[in-house]
Order: sequence, then structure tokens, then C-alpha cells
Amino acid sequence: MGLTRREAELVNETIPALQQHGEHISTVFYKSMLRDHPELNNYFNTVNMHTGRQPRALTALILAFASNIVNISELTPKLERVAQKHASLIVRPEHYEIVAKYLIRAFSAVLGPAMTPEVNAAWTKAYWLMAKMLTGREAIIYKDFGHWNGWRPFTITNKTSETVEGDIVSFTLTPVDKKALPSFKPGQYATIRLSIQGLKYYQLRQYSLSDAPRPDCYRITVKRDIGASDDVKHDWRRYAALDDGPPVSSAASSASDSSIGSVRPLRPGLVSNTLIDDFQVGDNLELTHPAGEFYLDVEDPNTSPVVLISAGVGAAPLYPMLKAVSEQGNGRPVSWIQASRHDTPFRERVERIARADPNVRVKFFRSRLADGDVISLTSRFQEDFSRLNWEDLWLYDKLAQYFVCGPEKFMAEIGNHLQKNGVSPSRIRFELYSVGSFEMKK
Repeated sequence: MGLTRREAELVNETIPALQQHGEHISTVFYKSMLRDHPELNNYFNTVNMHTGRQPRALTALILAFASNIVNISELTPKLERVAQKHASLIVRPEHYEIVAKYLIRAFSAVLGPAMTPEVNAAWTKAYWLMAKMLTGREAIIYKDFGHWNGWRPFTITNKTSETVEGDIVSFTLTPVDKKALPSFKPGQYATIRLSIQGLKYYQLRQYSLSDAPRPDCYRITVKRDIGASDDVKHDWRRYAALDDGPPVSSAASSASDSSIGSVRPLRPGLVSNTLIDDFQVGDNLELTHPAGEFYLDVEDPNTSPVVLISAGVGAAPLYPMLKAVSEQGNGRPVSWIQASRHDTPFRERVERIARADPNVRVKFFRSRLADGDVISLTSRFQEDFSRLNWEDLWLYDKLAQYFVCGPEKFMAEIGNHLQKNGVSPSRIRFELYSVGSFEMKK
């Protein structure tokens, strides 16, 4: 049962005040919740908690849900992304009970006297409408996972540098129990769990599965994070929008007596760099079942062109898509367009596929936008990308599908270029390596 007209009015009347104080809500909410339930730190990305991205993401989601309460279909892609992420983290229904308590309490702290019992009841109902949609979807995902519903130990059986610089490394992971692995959809990710020396809680991260499904092993590809100074946190929102608010904030770290602020300053790439530097063949780590809403549906009989556009390690989820399309052998055209700042990961593998399949087109080019730390757009990138002809991008085909993965600014530029050339947003899919979701402004 949805909100009554009066309940919807009460919710909408208070949204502006809550949006205005979103940072405060995020800080108070997470600070109090993690103080009383420190075990929940095992579910959160410590770095995203420090930067404030994680706290903002949930607050933004519930406010967006409430703002679209009469047209929830607009939020379906966001909710699917969240449900997939939650399933990969093994979030359970009881966690929603905890969140409800502290989120509504934070809303009350901001609204003050305006948070009447009637308003409180309306917001509580709105929250549970969203929560039930998510838990319902998550229950289906867990059912699809079958017998694998938890953390499963894997052993690193191969470690390969994908670039001369050694900044992108692939890990082949084999299950310790030697049981056959389930398949996955090309483009999906797996969540890994590590214990980092000096940190009290587990660190969880999602990494794209970077090879075709195999019953004996998975492969993930990891990029070293060299860090970025404050002046690199660019304002790219004139090109695109994230649903989790501004990318830079120190609000969360101000909660000094919570787990958000009490952890010492974190080195860049907390998990990625630890994997590259410290984990070797023979070491173990844990994974959950592959998940994710960014994928190519290989069971779809559609034979329209597929255009795969990536930068840097963004090639990781797209490479399994390329292999899948080529191995189908139905003549489906596919274009592989890859930008890199220096050495190009997967290049030899991609060129090998292209030599064997006349339906595969390949274009490589250099761009500083392949580096996530670039401050401003470059005319060189625009010139390089403009050299790609309509045939490479299949711009004349109104059914072509586009999959884009790379740094946020790169994706924004690609999305703008495609839309300016007549590609509808519904045919463009983005994968964002961060909290929140990426979408082009309409």
C-alpha cells in the first residue's frame, strides 16, 4: 500500500529542509548508528565513509525515492543497482530495521518541531515502502544465487600485470572447495573481503570479473590508486550527475568519536594497493556470488551492434562482453574503443579476438581522461575521439547498444558525444566504480 495523498503531502513539504541539511543528516545518522552497532562497519567502505560519499548516498536515495513517490518507475535503475550491491554484501532484512531507527531519528533532529507525529509516521511509511521494494528484490537475487549465499574462500592461482607500468594487475581466483563455480553475466562484479592490518573491521570492495565465465576460476582486475590531491576533485557535474551529491566532503570525518572519524588517515587505494603489493599466488581471500546490474544479456536474440567504450581499467567489465559476443558466432557487430594514458590493458587479447572475427572493430587511442585524477578536459581528447567515424560508433544504427566504463569525466564526455550524435540515453549503459550511480543529465 502506497502513501495516502495527505502522507505524500507531508513528505513532500519536508523534503526541501531535509535536502538543505543533507550533510548534517548523513553525519548524525551514521555517527549514531555505527556507535550503537559497530558491527555494521564490516559492510561499509572505510574510504567512502571518510570522504562522505557513503553517508550521502543513502540519504540521497531515500530523498529521491520520496520525491518520486508517485512515479517510482523513474528510480527503478537506481533501486536495482542498490539491490544488487546489497546482495553482494549480504545485507539482510534486519539491517533495514536498524537503518530505519537511526535515519528517522536524524530526520527528527533536523526538522525539530516540524517532525510532528503525523510527519514522522509519513516518513516512516515512505522509508518502509522503499525498504520492502529493496528487500523483495534482494530476496529474488539471493534465490538466484542458489547454494552460494555467503563468503566463500578463494586462492590466488595466478597474478599478471596487464601494463608495463604494473599499475593494473589481474588475479585468477580458484575456490578452495574446488566445487564448480556458477556462471555470471558479462560485466558483473564480485565483492571481495579482506582483513587489513591496522584496521579493526573487514574491508569490502567490488571488482569487475574480467574474463569469460569458467567453472574452475574467476578473474578480477585491479588498478593501483596513487591518490589525488584536493584540487583534483573536479567539478564534472556540468557534464553529468551523480545521485549521491557533491563528490567532496569532510563532513563525515568530523564525527570524531565514531568509527567514521576515529580511524587514522587512510592511504590511497586501501584495498586495491594492498592486493597489488601484498597478495601473491597462494594467498587466500573471500568472495560473494557475482552480482551487478551492468551487463550484456547474452541470451537476448538481438543482433544489433554492440559498442564497448572504455578507459584504463574500465576495460575490465567490457572484455568479457567482447568475448561473449564474438563466441556467439551469430555475426553480431561489435566495436571495441579503448582509451589509455600509457600502456593499454588487454590490448593483445582484444587484437587476437579481432583478427579471428571479422565482425569486431578495434580502435585504441591515448587520452589523459583515462586517468581518474585528471583535473580538466583536454582538447586532445576531443580531437582524438572526433576522429572516430560513424561506422566505428555505429551512430547510424538506431538499435546499437553502448556500454561505457571509465573515470567519471571520461564517461560524461562519451555520453555527451553520443547524445549529441543522436543516441538516446536508454541505449547507453554506464558502470561507475563508486558509491551512488552515474547518469547523464536529460
